[in-house]
Amino acid sequence: MNDFLQAPNIERLPPSPLLERFLFEQPLLPVIVLGLLAAVALVAFSRRGQKKRGIAVAGVLAAVAGAVYLAATMVTTTRETLLERTRELIGATARADTGAVRALLTDDASLHTSGDIRRVLPPIDDVVALLDGVDQYLGREYRLSSWEILDQQATVDGPNVARTLVRVGVDGDVFSRTHYSWWRLHWTLGADGQWRCFEIEPRWIQFVGSAD
Repeated sequence: MNDFLQAPNIERLPPSPLLERFLFEQPLLPVIVLGLLAAVALVAFSRRGQKKRGIAVAGVLAAVAGAVYLAATMVTTTRETLLERTRELIGATARADTGAVRALLTDDASLHTSGDIRRVLPPIDDVVALLDGVDQYLGREYRLSSWEILDQQATVDGPNVARTLVRVGVDGDVFSRTHYSWWRLHWTLGADGQWRCFEIEPRWIQFVGSAD
């Protein structure tokens, strides 16, 4: 495999707890299962001549399915919040909106690079220098015409720390085709209840290579 053209196996983040994922983040599967069970119960009881009981059981199962879906729409998990903050940071960076980027970073935010990436993108330990880089490269030299998030994950490592992993595709006048990259972002929860990124870590950049 050519590491410069195609990403290697990127280390994934730990999955979210199964119960929380299906109840609040991905409720479609349990809703479908409960709906099918409701239909099966209705048919099974009807064949036994117990249609009223079947309707009652099916009604309970359908109500549970509705409750699961409603709970998912009303509850925003920490992981969902982190993924939304990740989309905001990627979008602000792609637009070279340094004001919006700054609002999503801590005062000591840094860019950590290693491996092949370090040879072309040196680490940055100063948030002002980080914003200047966004303005110079994405605001002027390599302006992007569009961007999209193709894959993303989030994990909570502790009460106030978390990570997200995101695969990004970008297009611009300087690219002959969509350019892909993987990024790992480290987050901390501020006293104001807002998650902000304190470390940006490119894991793989097309035509540059990987961090390992």
